[in-house]
Amino acid sequence: MAASTDPQVVIIGCGISGISAAHRLIKAGFQRVRILEATARSGGRIKTGRLGNNITEIGASYIHGPSEENPLFCLARDYGLLDPQAITPENQAMDVDEYPPWGRPGVNMVARLSVMMGRGSLLIMLLSRKVPLGYLKKHHSTLFCPPLPAHKLHSIQRLGFGTCNKIYVEFESPWWDADCEVIYLLWKDEEDFSDQVSDTSKSWMKKMPGFTVLKPIERYSHVLCGWIAGHESEYMETLTEQEVRRSITELVRTFTGDPTITPKRILRSQWFHDPWTCGSYSHPAIGCSAQDLENMMEPLPTKGSESPTLQVLFAGEATHPCYYSTVHGAVVSGWREADRLISHYSSISPCISAAQRLVNAGFHHVRILEATERSGGRIKTGRFGNSIVEIGANWIHGPCEENPVFCLARRYGLLDPEALTPENQAMDVGGHPPWVPNVFSSSGQKLNAEDLYPALEMFSELLYESSEFQSQGGEPWASVGDFIRAEVPQRAAEKWKDTDAKVRSLQLCVISSMLKVECCVNGTHSMDEVGLGAYGLYKTLPGLDCTFPGGYEGLIKNLMSELPSSVVTYNRPVRCVHWNNSEKRENPVTVECDDGERIDADHVIVTVPLGYLKKHHSTLFHPPLPLHKLHSVQRLGFGTNNKIYVEFDSPWWDADCEVIYFVWEDEEDMVDQVPDIQRSWIKKLFGFTVLKPTERYGHVLCGWIAGHESEYMETLSEQEVTHAVTQLIRRFTGNPIVTPRRVLRSQWFHDPWTRGSYSYPGKGCSVQDLENMMEPLPMKASQSQPLQVLFAGEATHPYYYSTVHGAVLSGWREADRLISHYSSVHPSEPPKSKL
Repeated sequence: MAASTDPQVVIIGCGISGISAAHRLIKAGFQRVRILEATARSGGRIKTGRLGNNITEIGASYIHGPSEENPLFCLARDYGLLDPQAITPENQAMDVDEYPPWGRPGVNMVARLSVMMGRGSLLIMLLSRKVPLGYLKKHHSTLFCPPLPAHKLHSIQRLGFGTCNKIYVEFESPWWDADCEVIYLLWKDEEDFSDQVSDTSKSWMKKMPGFTVLKPIERYSHVLCGWIAGHESEYMETLTEQEVRRSITELVRTFTGDPTITPKRILRSQWFHDPWTCGSYSHPAIGCSAQDLENMMEPLPTKGSESPTLQVLFAGEATHPCYYSTVHGAVVSGWREADRLISHYSSISPCISAAQRLVNAGFHHVRILEATERSGGRIKTGRFGNSIVEIGANWIHGPCEENPVFCLARRYGLLDPEALTPENQAMDVGGHPPWVPNVFSSSGQKLNAEDLYPALEMFSELLYESSEFQSQGGEPWASVGDFIRAEVPQRAAEKWKDTDAKVRSLQLCVISSMLKVECCVNGTHSMDEVGLGAYGLYKTLPGLDCTFPGGYEGLIKNLMSELPSSVVTYNRPVRCVHWNNSEKRENPVTVECDDGERIDADHVIVTVPLGYLKKHHSTLFHPPLPLHKLHSVQRLGFGTNNKIYVEFDSPWWDADCEVIYFVWEDEEDMVDQVPDIQRSWIKKLFGFTVLKPTERYGHVLCGWIAGHESEYMETLSEQEVTHAVTQLIRRFTGNPIVTPRRVLRSQWFHDPWTRGSYSYPGKGCSVQDLENMMEPLPMKASQSQPLQVLFAGEATHPYYYSTVHGAVLSGWREADRLISHYSSVHPSEPPKSKL
């Protein structure tokens, strides 16, 4: 498969359309395809059974239209499943308009239908998604979250889905003519053209039009297949086999006039009461149109959405615009959706690091449990128009030899040549790249960046001083925000005493903007929440920050390719880690999954984001975390920093611009929060970074917004976000016609597995808290088996927290901890423990 990603495809339903889709995808090179089937068998509404010595079809009966245009016929022919007569050119050329000329003298009775000799199940096994429309009608409200779009739901409601059952009846001898192929039963009291019975419970049998004769006799003996549809058919399913047999016997005796005719045995289908089908097949109901059939096969999200495309696709006979109700319609629909994915991926170009380290060290029993359907966690690459953009982690911070992410990316060939130069690696920017800015004010003016230098210089000095308090062992203020707000008025009064009042006010407003920038850098709601004493714990690496031209997920893909495929289990959330099991000395840890699976282990490395840990620590561990570790979890901060990508037809910023700052002229009191989030959340967005180079990205900006305002933004519709961003840009540029081409935003706070973006040292946080975060359980003084629960992830690194390289190093740290442990315990033996 020529693709830049290795997508995980889950197919719901192992019916013929699901199997067809999986078959097509695997043939195209998709490696991670999984079918989830609710029942104990494959095939869906293709179901073969036995009636005495006869093989009969409980579900689909015929290949309708066995010709070269019918994929089902071609498959059955290629697998050798058909009678010789069915594959003759004459049979394929006959056109009977779907109604075989049964019982007409002088006409070939083979017609355009081929019986599959009772081997439908064999076809399924050789081929190895669909949820029937009946199931969808009943369960759509609970099957999808969020619910289906209204137009798709209305189409589901307008399409019909009924029940057609079979009643097979075997006799000792035939009471029909030797050349008979169909038997019609005519009720003389039905001259009012009725196709329903007046009293279902008493007269349900009157709905059965008759029987088809199973041919040839040498194969089927004397077997008829009765057909019955509608509510009468559904009622029949509620009766006992004896009641159905008695009714059939009376019916046959009445119409033949022979009171001695007795069926040898019967077998009936019960498709309506099958909870996974709720009926047989679809039909266009009153009010249904071609648009409804188009809506049925439309993937989610719909085309107007900026969300990742092709998340949910729909196959099955009810989704085919012209071959609905048929098996070949189901097959073609499965191929259609598979081809949709194949086409899509042909055009798109801490946990993992720990597992890789352990596997390379000879650990054989390593397993990764991932709650979602993909690898990478907060590394997430997406598409924005024709551009590849980062929904999660954006840069390699400090691309140098000391940075493992840089070294890995270089090894895998994922970086631009410029990022690999010695000059780029040697540049030390202290975590703040020297971007070329454009600055706009809320009055619609473009400001001269040089005029704002006094404010930028003062703010930079204050940040540097904030980082020095950690080494000095004292903090005059609780937070970085408190310190800056206390110092600026004094320094401004001294340094800017000769400055015009209006200019001084603007300089203070610039500092407000810079505070918002720092909220994004630190991933916090406000700099008032970042501890002053611990602010200096963070360390930077030399090198000018760089990005991945093909997306950060390229790193994940390469790392995953070096792990055995069996290591990872996706969509497997963990409910609880039971550690210190005294009764299970050999495997003292049990991982309890949401689906009930319990996995015994010697060691568990927990790499969940701190946001998830903050919310779920009380249920995630049993026994609970020790108090000192819990208090450290609480003191560390974990906030939200989201991106809003905006594309334009043409740029409104300078060609050399790398960052755009917005300065609100009413924020001279140095604020980094808005007073009314619902009305003014957009004021928290400090501006945009410019995606470079233009040849690769077009005219795309990335807006940054942190804190509660960012979390509120996630609750808005894409249209509301687009409107707010449009109004913001028009106000600051003074151009009332600037209009974004498209918008894409991240939503990390409402991701249940992250609950935010990344960590920072909160107020009252110390070095000891970061040490506590990476301390394994049980503690060293314990007499229990050591290293039962280990902790990795960016929030557990003592000075590279909030970074990808911090996450990688933390994974290696915990892997090395285990490797060292087993090297000292069994220096000459390979490790055998379960992880």
